[in-house]
Amino acid sequence: MNSNALFASLFFSIIAPVLSIVAEDNEAFWNSVYKDNHVLQIEMKISRDSWEQMQPQRDKSARGNGRADFNNEFNYAKANLTIDGQPFPDAGLRFKGNSSYRSSRRGLKRPFKIDTNRFIKGQKLHGRTKLNLSNAFLDSAFMKEKLAYGLYREAGLPTPQTGWANVVLSIEGIAEKKPLGIYVVIEQMDERYLKENLQGDPQQSLLTKPESLDDWEYLGNEPDAYQQYNIKFGKTNTQTIQRFMETMKLIHTASDQEFAEKIQDYVDLESLAGYLAATSLLANIDSYIGMPHNYYLLLNDPKDKLQLLPWDVNEAFGTFTLFGQAEQLANWEINRPWIARRKLLERLFETETFPKLYRNALTQLMEEAFTEKRISGQIDEFKNALTPVIQKLGDEALESFEMGIEGDDRGRNLSVERKTLAIKPFVRQRIKSVKAQLKGTEEGVSLSRRR
Repeated sequence: MNSNALFASLFFSIIAPVLSIVAEDNEAFWNSVYKDNHVLQIEMKISRDSWEQMQPQRDKSARGNGRADFNNEFNYAKANLTIDGQPFPDAGLRFKGNSSYRSSRRGLKRPFKIDTNRFIKGQKLHGRTKLNLSNAFLDSAFMKEKLAYGLYREAGLPTPQTGWANVVLSIEGIAEKKPLGIYVVIEQMDERYLKENLQGDPQQSLLTKPESLDDWEYLGNEPDAYQQYNIKFGKTNTQTIQRFMETMKLIHTASDQEFAEKIQDYVDLESLAGYLAATSLLANIDSYIGMPHNYYLLLNDPKDKLQLLPWDVNEAFGTFTLFGQAEQLANWEINRPWIARRKLLERLFETETFPKLYRNALTQLMEEAFTEKRISGQIDEFKNALTPVIQKLGDEALESFEMGIEGDDRGRNLSVERKTLAIKPFVRQRIKSVKAQLKGTEEGVSLSRRR
């Protein structure tokens, strides 16, 4: 046996089994977090200098060009983290979010992003390097994101997994082991996620996260112009970008006949119908259908169909009240499941086939996933996981937790600053309204931007 063959034999007989065991351990750990509701214990220790480095600067690139500005420039700084007893010295820590950050910037319970690999390469938490920590600033039950992503998953869309973390924060000269309470942990949409969940190849795929374009635009035939779509992966994949350009051109310039005949070859209509159905039931307005952010666009290769993927669903369950009051959101009309001007949806709902596709997706979710029994069962499961942790935070935290689920005698969640319905009252009213609309006995509430 030559030396190369001997090395290969040794690798597969010794190293490969070890890698397999490590992979199984990693999978088992994240299953415990995302599926079995294990609550991570995270302690953050930050120097005063690092805390100052983390404070954001506004992104001025979108100003003065007629486009929305939703970005803060958040900088990573070094922090010493301990996650479930495992130390991560000099890990990367920064803030994240838009409204979730703005609402909390005067306090300490802000949304965070962790990158254990940022400053010391190779630091991983069971094979992962990044975690998103949502502060659930409008959800004192800490369940809306997990429930919402679950519904999108039932609608056939790949979504990030969600869990929880109990976080303690120390900042030199400011706070010493300050309990921040429960955060929602959101899986990172990175290259690993692209490969494992979206069947994507970074060498071919195009993943964008639009945040400055109010609606999708056809920007001409120059590939560089499409960097405005905030490309996360695939900036140099010119063939896939070309496909993306052709899709936008079809949406904006094709005749009605050409659009109706060809759009199914360029956009995954079944996936889009599922997205709209779930978004409608959740009244998830702070998303593609109402605002120019909180979603991804994916093309796996130059011959693939464009997919729209949900992201940042913290204002689902009728929480985003810019377009209507809480009760109006629970009664939102189902026949026009978008609010802001959306060229693609306006054209699709003029075709013969897509409204039926959407209505079928909506009906199926109502029969199987978006039911009081199903959602109440999920809430009970989540309560069992969270209650022991929240009890240790005190009676006030426990009362707020229950208020987020049940609400007051009017169904309102009085534990948050915005006038929103608690989860169960919203679900009951939304189901009642949608059933009546499907039967044709009610029309639903038309929403528009409140001034």
